[in-house]
Amino acid sequence: MTRPLPSERCNRCRFWSEEMAHRDPSDDDFGFGWCRRRPPVLIETIVKPLLPALRYGQQTDEDMSALDLVSASKHPATHSLDWCGEYEPARGEVPL
Repeated sequence: MTRPLPSERCNRCRFWSEEMAHRDPSDDDFGFGWCRRRPPVLIETIVKPLLPALRYGQQTDEDMSALDLVSASKHPATHSLDWCGEYEPARGEVPL
């Protein structure tokens, strides 16, 4: 017996942005995307190579551009059936 899918899931949430390139056209409940509930966070493994070693006492790096920070920050990647606990229905979505 298959269990019904929960109604509160990422692909029904107003904060979810689906990555259309990784969507299964034959299954509306299979896909990947990004949770935009919170602001993106800096990913340390991406930021570290971009930052040169700062001199002692130096707090900022004048060479670090906004573009570097944008490319090093990401929203959490999620599967369409995931759920974080802060679900809000998408516009037009009827709760089951």
